Amino acid sequence: MAQFAIKDIKANPFRHIERYPIHREKVAQLRESIRQTDFWDNVVARVRDGKAEIAYGHHRLVALKEEYGPNHKVDLIIRKLSDEIMIKMMAQENMQEWESDAGVIHETIRAVVEAYGKGLIKLRPVGAQSEKGQIRYAPSYIAGGTARDGERFAYTGQTVGEFLGWLDGKQGIADRRVHASLKALQFIEEGLLKDSDFDGLTIPQAEAVITEARKARDRREAAARVHKMQAEQAAREAEAAARRREEAERERKRSEAEAAVARAARDAEAKRSAEIEAKRHAEARQRAEEERKQAVKRQEVEKQKAHKIVEEGRRQATVVGRAVSKGIKSGESTSAKSAAMIAAKVDKKVEQPPPQIELFAKRLATDINSILNPDRDPRDAKLRELVRFQEYLDDYTRADLARTLEVVANRALDYAKQFGGTQRALTAKRS
Repeated sequence: MAQFAIKDIKANPFRHIERYPIHREKVAQLRESIRQTDFWDNVVARVRDGKAEIAYGHHRLVALKEEYGPNHKVDLIIRKLSDEIMIKMMAQENMQEWESDAGVIHETIRAVVEAYGKGLIKLRPVGAQSEKGQIRYAPSYIAGGTARDGERFAYTGQTVGEFLGWLDGKQGIADRRVHASLKALQFIEEGLLKDSDFDGLTIPQAEAVITEARKARDRREAAARVHKMQAEQAAREAEAAARRREEAERERKRSEAEAAVARAARDAEAKRSAEIEAKRHAEARQRAEEERKQAVKRQEVEKQKAHKIVEEGRRQATVVGRAVSKGIKSGESTSAKSAAMIAAKVDKKVEQPPPQIELFAKRLATDINSILNPDRDPRDAKLRELVRFQEYLDDYTRADLARTLEVVANRALDYAKQFGGTQRALTAKRS
């Protein structure tokens, strides 16, 4: 035992008091207990730079400061405690007192990851069988992230659970508290949610917040992936057009060289033929360059669309997560189903293109092209039959049929303009 003034007693260095939840009702209870039975001197601490660092008992430390002031002295149990033991003792106290408090559990996981990232503690090495999407690299909480120091600080929910002893079942799998906390801490690190969004929530409630926020983000990221694929396709088309342009330029130069040789040899026919070829290759080069520019432009548009949708996903994850959190705290949400209902109220509808949109467009174009095709559309034969015997139709019927065909044609032209007009179609047809 050793005596220390309250001002010389420090918190566990792995417990960040500025963000760690201090429950005022607990402090009030401890102050009343101190008044009636005095301070129970069963707090374990270690000495650093002449001051005490307690392993646990942080609510008692707050109660002592408020009850006695900074100069009052109390007895502490002093032990030689490693950083690893300091974290584990703190975690053990947290689970005894606040097992269902998501905020406390988040801070416990934070303490482990931050200490591991600083090289103060060791975790079991990540096994080769671990999925890449489950691996994180301290001090980050982002799953599937990038190693900042080789594989030195790689970890998973399982290795953190093993360190703390937070395991579930005979197989020793890290329990839901670990995985739920890491997911929440990832959202906090990414700036989508804040610690305050989880204040006062239980782990199942925190999971509901994360689940609905993640759904909102994932729906938009799925839509963004389609635009990313379109951008990649446009990039490939731009590269192919650039190759055609270069090939056409080589052929143009070759034809011009042949024309020069023929001109020198006074071979008018060969000269004319070579000049025609040179002109044809020059036109091919121009078309290829135009196609390349269009593909590059399309690539940039698709990239911008993808970026916009991803950012919208981030915003909606925040909106949905906070709405669910607020609903839980107000008593509006009491189950996963009611959390989903709250999310549905605030989550905007996601506009998604059809799956495999390129194939979809090509098939639709083929289908449209069959309209009034003599070989594929029986209506064409009927129209040709009516044209042959139109003199037997009265003027009103004939005019109505003509007007109907004009309306259909105008509808088609309107869609053609929305896809870039007839000029693009003509350019594509020539190429």
